[in-house]
Amino acid sequence: MKKSRFDRWLVAAIFLAGTASPAFAASGCDSIAGIPIRWNINYENDIQALFNARCSNCHVKSGGSPEAGLNLDPGASWDSLVNAPSHEQLGRILVVPGQPSNSVMFEKINCATPNAGRRMPRGPRTPLPLTEQALIYDWIMLGAPLGQTDFIFLSGFEARP
Repeated sequence: MKKSRFDRWLVAAIFLAGTASPAFAASGCDSIAGIPIRWNINYENDIQALFNARCSNCHVKSGGSPEAGLNLDPGASWDSLVNAPSHEQLGRILVVPGQPSNSVMFEKINCATPNAGRRMPRGPRTPLPLTEQALIYDWIMLGAPLGQTDFIFLSGFEARP
């Protein structure tokens, strides 16, 4: 089937829209610079436990569909986040291993006004404490592993905001 000029233009426009920089920069982001870096993080005990305590009201599959299609249930959360496309911010990834500043998830928990949508967790619940924001940041910076981080030395650790 031959594609029309309009079809090719539409595909190109969608591609360019998805790869473009966000129209608005996130603002009102919390500084976690004063929180000590955690080098030893266990996904199940630290990250999943945080999701269970803070995100289980909305981002769970049991009994329906999770908010924004993001399933943070045990056994599903890592696959739902790491290298997964954002449904809200086209062309962006939820968790980019080694790049917390480019990860939509960190932006959504760290900034009062993210590029799109609202800060998580949504009100009336309060934002995550700075120590929990820093934990997510460090986990992403250390490569967002599914298991235990085991880095003794990591060069190029991105300065915290």
